[in-house]
Amino acid sequence: MKRVKSGAVAAVVAFGVGLGAQVAVAQTPAGGVGTPQQRQERPDQRMPAARTAEDYKPQGVPVGSFRLFPELELDEAYNDNIYATTYGTPGRLGSFVQMIKPTLDLRSDWNNHMLNFFANANFGFYTASPTTNYQDFGVGTSGRIDIQRDWNVYGGGSFNRRHEDPGTPNVVSGTQSPNLYNQIPLNIGYYQKFNRFSVRADGRLDNYTYVTPGLGPSAGSIFNYDRNRNEWRESVRVGYEFSPGYTVWARGGLNQRHYQYYQDTLGFARTNYGYDVVGGVAVDLGGITSFEAFAGYMQQYYWDPRFPNISSPTFGLIGYWNPIRELMIKPYVRRVVEDSALTTAAAYLTTVGGIDVEYQARPNIKLTAHGDYMWADFLQTQGNQWQQDQYLTLRAAVTYDLNRNLFTGLSYQWVHKTSNLLNANYDQNLIMLRLGARL
Repeated sequence: MKRVKSGAVAAVVAFGVGLGAQVAVAQTPAGGVGTPQQRQERPDQRMPAARTAEDYKPQGVPVGSFRLFPELELDEAYNDNIYATTYGTPGRLGSFVQMIKPTLDLRSDWNNHMLNFFANANFGFYTASPTTNYQDFGVGTSGRIDIQRDWNVYGGGSFNRRHEDPGTPNVVSGTQSPNLYNQIPLNIGYYQKFNRFSVRADGRLDNYTYVTPGLGPSAGSIFNYDRNRNEWRESVRVGYEFSPGYTVWARGGLNQRHYQYYQDTLGFARTNYGYDVVGGVAVDLGGITSFEAFAGYMQQYYWDPRFPNISSPTFGLIGYWNPIRELMIKPYVRRVVEDSALTTAAAYLTTVGGIDVEYQARPNIKLTAHGDYMWADFLQTQGNQWQQDQYLTLRAAVTYDLNRNLFTGLSYQWVHKTSNLLNANYDQNLIMLRLGARL
């Protein structure tokens, strides 16, 4: 019920009882699919006084040409299986968890360009197991320079202290203290559209440094210091809008994952590099529906010949459907390669599909639901048993705004893991009560 590493696993296992924090750059890539605008054929007919009375969005505090949005949230949660203990084994433990989540967002209030800063934290305290307590936080910035109307450069960076949860693909079930690590993501990009053509170039660096040593090979995982690494990613995307709202595009990307130590404690070289080539389409149907879908091929090579190289189709989807003003439906699909912390595998291929639903029942009452299914296929070294883990996550929540400055909420989540390995399945139920204040 705590935050896990960013990427596909985070979408599967973490939710509101994890960090409500920005891990990297908090903006939609220039030229990418974003939330559709409200349809013009559904104008707001309310009088100005009525619109103001039913507006529960925080207004922030003016700070020069910026606006500051402070928030403090206090949560009480219950997790019935904090160590992700498998069926039929001793040690299953439930616990209440108290969470303190302060957030500061400073956003520019300009007609052109953009510059944002953020600082956030999530401090978790377990009643039944203080060794499981965590103190996550992050500080960072993101920005954009508008050169012309359809021409900009953007970038950002942050420093984040994070932790990994028991039961997730890189953490052994039954672990009683969190894996702590620091993540420093940096990115820079360029976007330009001229006539019907567009081009986007992106570069990103993620530095991972682990703070705690971890369980080690005797428990089936490598030591955390053997996971220290830099991950570089570069990509170029070219698009052509053949009709208003319809764009086809192609993208080529490279990645390099350089580990601090050439060999880990067991003598394996885990540094790897790869590429992907994909083609896709982006569709915007005037604020009712927008989506972006792609498919292609990816390859990952490993320095150590004992690790199998990865050759696989890749694909993805992100969509928004807004059939009525109050309802938003957001499906997604993605497939990525994640490095493994297990002694028997270099990486695992993650395929996840899910859907998020938001319904504004009243101006101050929002209902949300989430569901996803994830497959993690581990690429085993020769002689080891093939491993596949599957995660099903279902979540429902309600948020009630008492006014612009106070809110409360209730959420429930169920996580179900199955594996082809013995004694690797588990269930986890989480319920959380939220109370927050903001300006």
